[in-house]
Amino acid sequence: MRNFAATFCLEARYNSDMSRPAIEIDNLNVEERLELIQSLWESLVVDPSNIPITDAQKQLLDERLDAIETGDDAGSPWEEVKARVLKRLS
Repeated sequence: MRNFAATFCLEARYNSDMSRPAIEIDNLNVEERLELIQSLWESLVVDPSNIPITDAQKQLLDERLDAIETGDDAGSPWEEVKARVLKRLS
C-alpha cells in the first residue's frame, strides 16, 4: 500500500501554486482517505497549542476541568459509558 501522506507531500512540493489539488480525494478509497486523515491529525497534534479553540470551547473545557478537580463530576463508570456507546451503535 502506498503512503498517501508522503505522496501528498511529494505532489504538493511539485504543485506549490495550488492550481490543482495535489491529491484527487474523490479517487481515493475509504482506507486511503482514512490514512490521509490520520496523517493530517498526527501532524496537528505534534503541537496541540497550534490547534485553535474558540473562547466558548475554552470556557467549557475550563468548567469541566474545574468540576473534575473539585469532585463535582467524577465522570461515568466504564461499564456505563460502554453500554451507552453500544446502545448508540445498535
